[in-house]
Amino acid sequence: MDQHRRIVGLINWISHTSFEANELLVPVSGGSDSALNFWFCCQTFGKKIGIGGGKVVGVHAGKNLRAREWFESVGPIKYVETPGEYAEREEMRWARFLAMSLERRSWLVGSRNRTEDMLGTYSLASRLATYLPLVNVWKTEVMELCRLIGVPTEILESSSRADPDCGRPPELAEISPGKIELFLGFTVGEIKQEVLNDLLSAKEISYLASLIKRNSFKRILPIRGIGF
Repeated sequence: MDQHRRIVGLINWISHTSFEANELLVPVSGGSDSALNFWFCCQTFGKKIGIGGGKVVGVHAGKNLRAREWFESVGPIKYVETPGEYAEREEMRWARFLAMSLERRSWLVGSRNRTEDMLGTYSLASRLATYLPLVNVWKTEVMELCRLIGVPTEILESSSRADPDCGRPPELAEISPGKIELFLGFTVGEIKQEVLNDLLSAKEISYLASLIKRNSFKRILPIRGIGF
């Protein structure tokens, strides 16, 4: 799909599906997914601060936001501290974001992309976000769109580095997003086995298959007991 059409389509989708929201609260980590997610929401509703002003506000846990000037040029950002002994843990960050969304009567917006969704590499904590604009956008498309809208290089480069807190362990970071998406295409019958074998090593195929198997329970949550 032409990427300019994709941008218009996603902006229209956000506009139509979230018009009832008082505010969209968008966690920003400094990575490409959250950068694109925040940009789309701000492009849809403008840059003014939420609650009586605009409709979108970004939130970052901590003070060291990568490419801070770029994010603040896109829209308003609030910086918050997370509580407890393990303040840097993702669970603490998402707990703070959820509390903030309840305080502000906001919709909590997640930046999960299609690649993460199919692999299951998103954290359980991040499932607190129930509005997911990018969930049908492949990671390769995320990167293309980021380059198109002028996301800084330091943000783009961060996507190729291991980041276990964001569901990207070293083993996964070593496999290119394009290869990962070929494998995911194979799992849904869009890619033939012989094509997969030509482009991915047996080790890569085995690792990705184990990753999906290990995370498959996330796609059917909540798991509910039976009645007696």
